[in-house]
Order: sequence, then structure tokens, then C-alpha cells
Amino acid sequence: MRTRTAAATAIIATVLLAGCSGGPLAPDPTPTVEPPKLVLPDDALLGLVAVATAPDGSMADVSVIAHAPLPYLVPEAADAVATTAEWCAGEVDEQLVTGRGFTFTAIELTVTPRDDSWPADARVVLLPAPSPEVGSTLATTGDVTQVESGDPMVFPDYVPHCRQPAVLDGPGSGLAYLGIPSDISGVEGLEPFTGWTRHPFGVTALLPDGESGEVTFAACAAAITPLGEELGAVLDSWQESFDSATCALVPHG
Repeated sequence: MRTRTAAATAIIATVLLAGCSGGPLAPDPTPTVEPPKLVLPDDALLGLVAVATAPDGSMADVSVIAHAPLPYLVPEAADAVATTAEWCAGEVDEQLVTGRGFTFTAIELTVTPRDDSWPADARVVLLPAPSPEVGSTLATTGDVTQVESGDPMVFPDYVPHCRQPAVLDGPGSGLAYLGIPSDISGVEGLEPFTGWTRHPFGVTALLPDGESGEVTFAACAAAITPLGEELGAVLDSWQESFDSATCALVPHG
């Protein structure tokens, strides 16, 4: 597992949510806050940690873990299929999941107060957001919820549930299930089970309406695991986008 810490120029929400691009990142040799320890399970593709600060000065450790994609037909994916069908009622059902050969990548978000104090309205936005290019969907469980958002030029009246970004307000933890159609056979010429590599992963304070939230981040650290590399993550094609508003790993190429 390779772990690095870096700082980057700011990135705007529309770039993050659509798939970012940018140049190399400059290292940050003197982080002012120590990041929490990054501990990844055996099925992790990648992980990210950061320290979040709320407007009142309270701090929390943030952790994001992306687990290996599972095909819809295995028992371990049953919760992901059911959660997606329930949340995406009228948009995606179990028949469509089966017919289009979905996989599901579970992304785990945890926000843990450092001093037992973290505002209930302090919002952390989880990446990835669904990708229209890949046709991916998102459905959440636990303390992670979803909010209506989108480009008014694309969704002038209604944002489908499956396209709504995931957020965590206050402390807690939960999962976001990233559903990717055709990933069992390979998306857009990709190898099977590698569609997740077309999405950024991490957290941001950039709210779904494009405005910056009040939570800030520091001491970001991230790792892509050997399993992540086996399942399509070419290390040289990923960029660390770390600044006060965003901590994310972003694929390129």
C-alpha cells in the first residue's frame, strides 16, 4: 500500500462531480495537523483520511474507504441491490440491475469528533457523485444521506434519486453504494470490475449547489491498495486533490 500526503490548487464542484483534470500537485512538507491513522481492510480499493474543522473550531477525523466492487448476483451485494431499488424507485429496479449487469462498490464514510463535539449541521459531501458518462447510480445507508442537486441545464425540474450526491451532516458513519451498469463485462472497453476508476473518491465541503460549505479540511492522506491496482487503478493516472475545501483522489486518462 502506498500512502502520500500533498496539497493542491482549489477545484470547483462542477469539475469534481464530473471528473477532474489538472496538473501535478506540489507536496506539503509541513502539515500543521497530524492526520488520523489510515487503516484499510483486505477488500479495500483505496482509502483517505483527513481532519475536518467546523466553523466553531471543533475538529473531527474523517475516513473514506472504498471496498472492492461486487457483482449484483452474489449474496454480499444483496443490501446494495435492495437499497438501490428502494431509493431509486421508478428509476432503477432489480430487473434493470440484473439486465444491465451492475456491480456495486461500497464507500464507507465516518466522521469522528476529536473532542466529542461536532456540530449536527456540519456537512461533509462524499465523493464519488454518480457519473452520467458511466451511468452510475448512488444509494446510501446509515447516517449518510442524499440531497437533491444538479446542473439546472441538465435537471431543470427534478434530480433523479440515483443522481443525488451523498452527504453526512454531523458525526456518524454510513455507506454509499456506487452502482455501475455493465461493469461485470466491462464499461466502455474497460476491463470487468474497473468502472469505479472513472470516479473521484474522497470528501469535499463544496455543496451540491456549487457553493462552498463552512467545513474545512487539513492533513489529508490517501492510499491506493494493491487490490485497487489489480482492479484498474494505475497509480500514475491518479491525482491527489488536497486543499482546505476538498480531500480527494481523482482519476485521469
